[in-house]
Amino acid sequence: MTMIYSIFPLMNYYLLTIVFVMVSYFIYRNRTVDSKYQFLYALSIVTFLAYIWNLYYFFIYGSHILTLLPLQLCNIAVFMIPASLYYKKTILMDFAFYLCLPGALAAILIPSNDYAVVYSGMTISYYIFHGLIFLIPLMMAHWKLYDPKPSVKKAVQLTAMVLLIGGALHFFNVFMNQSFQIKANYFFTMKDLSAPTNPAFALFAQWIPYDFFFLLPALPILYVYMLVLFGFRILKKQDLKDTF
Repeated sequence: MTMIYSIFPLMNYYLLTIVFVMVSYFIYRNRTVDSKYQFLYALSIVTFLAYIWNLYYFFIYGSHILTLLPLQLCNIAVFMIPASLYYKKTILMDFAFYLCLPGALAAILIPSNDYAVVYSGMTISYYIFHGLIFLIPLMMAHWKLYDPKPSVKKAVQLTAMVLLIGGALHFFNVFMNQSFQIKANYFFTMKDLSAPTNPAFALFAQWIPYDFFFLLPALPILYVYMLVLFGFRILKKQDLKDTF
C-alpha cells in the first residue's frame, strides 16, 4: 500500500472520486435529461470556483499575473466545457472529450512538484478543478448527452486545433520570455520550464529536446485513445447483435 501511495500520492482523492461518481450515477440514473444538464452546469460552477481558488495560490506565491491567464489546456476547459453544454456544438464537445478529459487525467495522475503537499489548499483546489474537467465530459458521454464517435475527420480537426492553439501560445511564450523575462509557459511548450516540474514532460524532452516539438508525442496518444474507443464501440455493437 505504501508503494501505491508513493507512485500515486493523490490516491485518497482518487478513492473519493470513485465514491462521488457512484453516488452521482445512482442518484441521476433515472433523472430527466434536463436534470442531468443542470447537474453538469452545477459541477461546471464548482470547477470555475476551484480554478479561481487554485489561481489565488499561484498569485500569492509570486507568479507574474501574465503567467496566470486562462490559456493552459485545463484552464481553457473551465470555460469550454460549460460552453459545450450550452451550445451543444460537436466540435466543442469533441475538444472537451478528446483533449481536455485526457489532459486533466494526466494532470491528476502525474501532478507537478507544486502539489507535493497532498492536503494543502493548493492541492485540493487543483484536484477538484482537474478532476471535474475529467468527469464532466465523461458523464456527458455516459448519459448520451454527447456522442464521442471517433473518426478520421475528428482526428484531423483536433490535431489542427492543438497545433494552431499550441503554436500561437508558443510564440506568445517565446515573446514573453525573451522580451520581458517573464516565464510564461502556456500549453507547457517551453521545455526547460516544463521538464523540471513533471516527469512526463521530462520524458518527452529526452525524446525530442526542442521547445514545442517535445510535446508532439501527445498526438499519437490522442490517436490511440480514439482507436481504443473505436474498438470498444465495435465490440459493443457486436454484443448487441449477438443479443438479438
